[in-house]
Amino acid sequence: MIKKYISIYSLLLFIVPLVTLIVCHQIHINYTGIHTIPFVDGKVSVSLIGRQDYTIWIFKPGFVLYMFISVLFYLKISNFFLLNGIKNKFKIYGVMANFFLCIYILLLGQRDNSLYEILRRLAIIFYIANMYINHIYLIKILRLLRNKKKLQFNISYLQIFYIIIVLMTFLVIVGLPWVNPLFKYPDQLKNIIEWNYFLLTIIFYIPISLMFYQFQHNRTNRLVR
Repeated sequence: MIKKYISIYSLLLFIVPLVTLIVCHQIHINYTGIHTIPFVDGKVSVSLIGRQDYTIWIFKPGFVLYMFISVLFYLKISNFFLLNGIKNKFKIYGVMANFFLCIYILLLGQRDNSLYEILRRLAIIFYIANMYINHIYLIKILRLLRNKKKLQFNISYLQIFYIIIVLMTFLVIVGLPWVNPLFKYPDQLKNIIEWNYFLLTIIFYIPISLMFYQFQHNRTNRLVR
């Protein structure tokens, strides 16, 4: 049963934020008349389309739901690994990541206050770093279980994970100077990195969902449910 929940939560962790961003982006286009593909041109940031009066009532609830599902996901996958003899820190890491995201979301829309801007910046930096670590940590445990013959899945899953991490690493390296507030980082480049990094973060959950769906329906799998 736990595999079923992990599969469902993983799928929702892709769908919920994607739908939220698409809807808010479309509303922003309708209000401003500015047609943009932020993954390519970087004309708008995630926070820009999320903090407007006409989108914030969708953006914030959408990401609150995303955070709630994310916590459930990390609790379930942590228990899954524990059931199979792998001690892990996913419960702590999962709560930490969503705590930082929660700070960012709560402060979104607060204007004319440099303290809020600093806190938002720090919160999103820590969230980005936390999710990067979480994804690598998850790959490490899955590979360990596969090597121990406790978990049977196609090597292509790991290859997909590696590609995603390589792309995320590239974006982190390119965007690293933005961490320094004294560095004048190009806004459009920052936005392009921001959109694509988050997209990769949630795409990561698709193969996780497929993998655990197959585990659940594979009676020959020797792992404890």
